[in-house]
Amino acid sequence: MRSKLTFIPVACFAARARRTLRSKRGSVAIQLGLMMIIILGMVGLGVEITFVLYKQRQMQSAADSAAFGGATALMRGYPADFRIESRAVAAAVGFVNGVDGVAVTVNRPPTLGSQAGNNNAVEVIVSQPQHLGLVSLFREGLFQVGARAVALIGSSSLYCVLGLDPTATQAVYLQNNAIVGNPECGVAVNSDSDAALYLRNNAEIKGPVSVHGNWSLANHAELSGDPVVNHAPTITDPYAGVALQPIPSCTGQTSKEDDGGTINLTEGHFCNGWNYTNNITINLAPGTYYIDKKLVVGNNATLNGTDVTLIVNGDYAIDFSNNAQITLTAPSTGAYAGLAILGLRDAKSSVRQAFENNTQLNVKGVIYFPNQILEFYNNMKIPPGGCTQLIGRIVRFYNNVDLGKNCEGTGVKPLGSSTGAQLVE
Repeated sequence: MRSKLTFIPVACFAARARRTLRSKRGSVAIQLGLMMIIILGMVGLGVEITFVLYKQRQMQSAADSAAFGGATALMRGYPADFRIESRAVAAAVGFVNGVDGVAVTVNRPPTLGSQAGNNNAVEVIVSQPQHLGLVSLFREGLFQVGARAVALIGSSSLYCVLGLDPTATQAVYLQNNAIVGNPECGVAVNSDSDAALYLRNNAEIKGPVSVHGNWSLANHAELSGDPVVNHAPTITDPYAGVALQPIPSCTGQTSKEDDGGTINLTEGHFCNGWNYTNNITINLAPGTYYIDKKLVVGNNATLNGTDVTLIVNGDYAIDFSNNAQITLTAPSTGAYAGLAILGLRDAKSSVRQAFENNTQLNVKGVIYFPNQILEFYNNMKIPPGGCTQLIGRIVRFYNNVDLGKNCEGTGVKPLGSSTGAQLVE
């Protein structure tokens, strides 16, 4: 049987094609509509994520600045509460602690990271919860956004007392109401001992403290300054390079010891030493005074000199005591710039160099015994007008000693490097 071919009219074929095309167009429109919803959702989610990243970067900038500001305040001792400075810095860039859910947490030492437990570091954590509409479809509650930063404190060269011995216990020692009373006069100790700084019986340091090792406090002793740092770097002795100059021949001047009266001296080598007591007044012309055998100024004696350096030329113990009045200003230039009273670098280390019994020290310069024990006791005072640094192998304060104001002085070099705070995390 022969098969038959059926012919469809062209008009019918075109109509069917149009119906099919209309059917596909409707499907594409639905798919396109669904895709647009997804695309808009992704764009919205991207906008929210971008907002979160932007907010986090703002918080990180605030945390960095706040940590740096807090460490700087801690280093300088102002404001007294460094946390106030950290929160003020964060507030200045829009993150006010306690407002709109913002929390600015300031920790010393840090609780997290590589600096956890380091008392030389300030940690700031800034956080604020954020409401994200699209994210909430996948995660309930607010989205927590935060940032953290850590800064190490530097040194602002505020020290006026330095104990140089690298290992001694009690390398700096305060006892029995001894006070370093000026908040601008810090105490630095280079010993790595666990009791490198030792305070007892109402002793107090009101300025900054830097101890390479650690401190020991007892019987109401107090470190009330700021910053107070243990396990700190050692402080460089700025006078370590000072060399003893050639010593001249013995002077023909005599060390007159009469009661009362006035003696006027010029620089030179005093081979028989000094022994001035009993209300005598000694006026020194500018220059360097090399003093052998003994150096005694006591019993209401007065010693005055400007642009003067006294050099203890030997292993003997000096004696400034019994209401002695000492007013000295170190030279501002020359080999001994800044040095008012100087001991030899190779002097016997066990010798005690004492200022005691109501002695008044108004010294603009450094009292420097790098290899000996420097002691102040029994109501010895450095008046507020003084500009004094005290540097010894070991430095001790006893019995109502009051160390007053420190300042730059004449030719005096700063103790400690002048470094700023540093961001480390």
